[in-house]
This record gives sequence, structure tokens and C-alpha cells, in this order.
Amino acid sequence: MTDEEAVTASEKITTDADQEEIEEILTLDQRKEELKKSRWNVFLWLGIAVLMFTFALFPMPFSAGYDDFTHSVEKDIGFVWGPSLPGDDLFDAPLHLEVLISSPPTHSEIRLDAYVIKQNNCQQNLGVFTEEAKLGTNHAYQYQSIDTLIEDEEYTFKFSVDPGQYCVIIQYFNETSGEVDKTSSNDMSVKGKMWPNQVIGGIFGIICLSLSAFAFIGAQKHGAHVKSILENGDESTEDKVLASLTGARVAAGPTGAPPSAGPTGGPPSAGPPEAVEVPVAQTPAEPVEEITQTAPEPVSSEAIFEPAEGGYFFKKLPDGTYEQTVYVQNADGSYTPHEG
Repeated sequence: MTDEEAVTASEKITTDADQEEIEEILTLDQRKEELKKSRWNVFLWLGIAVLMFTFALFPMPFSAGYDDFTHSVEKDIGFVWGPSLPGDDLFDAPLHLEVLISSPPTHSEIRLDAYVIKQNNCQQNLGVFTEEAKLGTNHAYQYQSIDTLIEDEEYTFKFSVDPGQYCVIIQYFNETSGEVDKTSSNDMSVKGKMWPNQVIGGIFGIICLSLSAFAFIGAQKHGAHVKSILENGDESTEDKVLASLTGARVAAGPTGAPPSAGPTGGPPSAGPPEAVEVPVAQTPAEPVEEITQTAPEPVSSEAIFEPAEGGYFFKKLPDGTYEQTVYVQNADGSYTPHEG
């Protein structure tokens, strides 16, 4: 591992440790506030995602009727927008044409042709572009056809187009003559739908849905912390450390044996005491009782710091009591109050 990688790993570990410390020192009220914010974020991003998907799935409708002069249905559908690149790809905008055959030609050699031509001017002669569309070599000029036609039947053509200005042409084609059928009784109506917002709205909808999922994960995390705090009791850091210190002392038990309850000497003799003849001239000296005094232990005049669980310390005063403040040890060996 190089020095740069070691420094990066050390910074990452330090950042994670700092983050864990921040999470540990959050109070119950702060946890509840974070939980509330996370839940609001879940509903906020989820609502925006629903709006984006609705916007993406909402079609842009149009309609057109049969023109007896051109013997076809021609419609300038305007500009189709989107992020798609030139050519057939996943990001093309869908375009559907629903054609109702109300009065088709009576002879059998008739088919229904539909063209989608990418041109800015739909008033010009588009015949040369329809021939190119039949070749199927250019995505800007698209063509579909239906051979078998039934009166009062509705047929659907489905195209996918790149961004740009488009013209739609639908007509009856006589396969025998090789020309557009110009029977005066011909009639049809067209209803179209396109979804230019599908890609844009879908992308933003997925992004918002992902943010809602991350907010939900955060809400679950804060909820677990709040539940843990409520189950363990809302104790301060000082109370927890003092309780652990007291528990450790109780577990240790007494350090010495109990004092003896009975007398230290043997029972007195049952017989009468012997008479002792003492000369009159001599006075017995009084026995000197030797008293041994034990010097008292010196009392410490300075407070000491006793370690507790979790790397905390409690300050023990000279009189044997403890301060109700938790201390932490610095790198230089000094002690400072813990800021909870």
C-alpha cells in the first residue's frame, strides 16, 4: 500500500469514526426530529416521482380527417422533443396513429399506407420522401402498411421518432395501378397520440423514486435508534457511567474478612486464687500497660480519577464522594468534562 493510499484509508476511517460519534451523541429529541424529517422526505420525493411518471405517461393527442383534394390524411403534428440521438434507439418518442376506416374502396387490391416524414414544411410535395420511406433505410422517413381492410374497423400504427418536426400521411393505395386510390367515396379519420415527455419524465421519476428509497432507509435507521433509546430508558451519559461504576464496585464485594465477634482471651480458672505472701517492706510495682497505637493513614487531599466503562472517568473527591460529571482523558493525560 502506498503512502497516498494509507492516508486516504486513514481519512476514511477517521470520517467514519467521527460520524459514529455524532450519531451516538444525538439525544432522543434530536433522533425524533431526524426521524420526522426523513419521513417527510420519503413522502416528498415519492409524490414528485408520481408526478413525473404521470407527466411521462400523459400523451399529446391530435386528430385529422380525410382530404378529398389530396385523397389522403395529412397532418403537421409539430415539433417532437426529447433527448434521443439520431437513429432508432431506446429514447425515441412513441407515436401511435389510430385510423378508423369508415368508407374504404370496394375492390380487393387496396392497402392502407401510413408515413411519418421528418420535414419542417408539410405543405410541399412529399412524394419523393414517401418513396424513400418505403425503402426503410432512413429513420427520419418511416413507413407501415396494412393489406386487409374491413369497413368500420380501427387500425393502429406504432412508430418511434427522434426529436424534430414531423408530417403524417395516411392514404389508400391501389396495388393494381400502383398509385394512390382516388375513389370519391373514400373516407377515414385519424386520431394520434405521442409521448414526447416519456424519457424526460421517466428519468426524473426514477431519480426521485431513488431519493425516496434512500430517505426511507434513513427513516428506518433513525426509527431503530429511537426504539432502542425508548427500550433502554432515556438515561444521560453521566447516569450510565455512574451506574456502571457502582455495579463494578458491588460486583467486587468486600476486600477484608469480618471482625471476630467473641472475646480474644481464654476462660478464667475455676479454682480459688492462690495466696501470695508479700513482704511488708516491699511494695509491688504497678505493671506498665504497653499500648500500641496505630498511626492513621494519611488522607489524600487531592481528587483522583477512576476509570469506568466506555473510556470515561469519574472524579473521586478526598472525602470519598464522586462528582456527577463524566470526564474523558486527553492525549496529554489531562482530564476534561465530557460534553454530551
